[in-house]
Amino acid sequence: MKLLLIRYFIAVALIGSFLGLFYAQGYRIITTPSVPPGIWKVEPIHGPIRRGQFVWLCPPDKPFFRIAKQRGYIPDGDCPGGYSHLMKPVAAVSNDIVSITPQGIAINGKWLPKSQSQSFGRTSLPLPQLNPGDYRVKQGEVWLISPYHRNSLDSRYFGPISLQQIKCIGYLAWKLPS
Repeated sequence: MKLLLIRYFIAVALIGSFLGLFYAQGYRIITTPSVPPGIWKVEPIHGPIRRGQFVWLCPPDKPFFRIAKQRGYIPDGDCPGGYSHLMKPVAAVSNDIVSITPQGIAINGKWLPKSQSQSFGRTSLPLPQLNPGDYRVKQGEVWLISPYHRNSLDSRYFGPISLQQIKCIGYLAWKLPS
C-alpha cells in the first residue's frame, strides 16, 4: 500500500511538473468556442497587431466586464480585476471602419460571418447593444469579433479594446478534433 501511495505521488508530481513546463513555455489549452479549440502558443508581440491575428488579453476592469464576470461569462483569473485572460481574433485595426447593423457587422464594407449581436446571454439576461452606425477604429485600439461562434463575448458588445490590454499573440499549435 505504501509503495502504491509513493507511485501515486510521483505520478502527480511528474504531471504537475509537465503542466508547469507546458505553461511556462507559453502553451495554453483553450476550449472556448470564440477561437478554434486546441493547444495554443502565446508569444510576445513583435510589430503591429494585424487583422486576423489572435490575441491573448486581459479584459479592462470596466462595468461591462464586471457584469460579465458576475454572470459567469468570464472566469476568475490572474488579470487585474480578477478576470481570466481571453483569446480573441482581431477583426479591425486603426482607421478601419466598423459598421454595426441589426443584421451584423462589416469591416471596411465586408460582412463578418456570425456577427449579429444577440439580445440575451446564456443566463437569459439582456446583453448591452452598441448603437448601429459606422465607427472608425482609433489609433491604439482594435475590435475583436469572432467569426467562429455567434454567441462570442466580443467587441460587438463591449466595443473597441485598447492595445494596452493585449498581452500576447496566439498561434494554434494543435487543433482539437471535432
